[in-house]
Amino acid sequence: MADKAENAKAFGALLAQAWEHTPSFICGNDDYIYCLFPVDETKEKWIEASITFPDGSIDKKEIDPIKAIALLVEELKVLPDYGADTIVTSKGKLDEAAARLAQLT
Repeated sequence: MADKAENAKAFGALLAQAWEHTPSFICGNDDYIYCLFPVDETKEKWIEASITFPDGSIDKKEIDPIKAIALLVEELKVLPDYGADTIVTSKGKLDEAAARLAQLT
């Protein structure tokens, strides 16, 4: 099992990938950071990944587009609990989410 620092580094790379791929969804709150994005331009395979705080456990799956849409809907259902401001919509918010990974090192 990877340690927190290794997971933080791996998830940082996933965040960077998610930011570069369109469409993508990234959100972060006190409990976790989540991302969902296509692997490439074909959009036939997607990555869903999350890292939890404070334990630093990471979960990453490769999924098909239909499952990706279903998972996005599920993630959007929790937004009322955490607030829409948890969605990463700017480079500044991405940097804030990535900086939280330093808590795990």
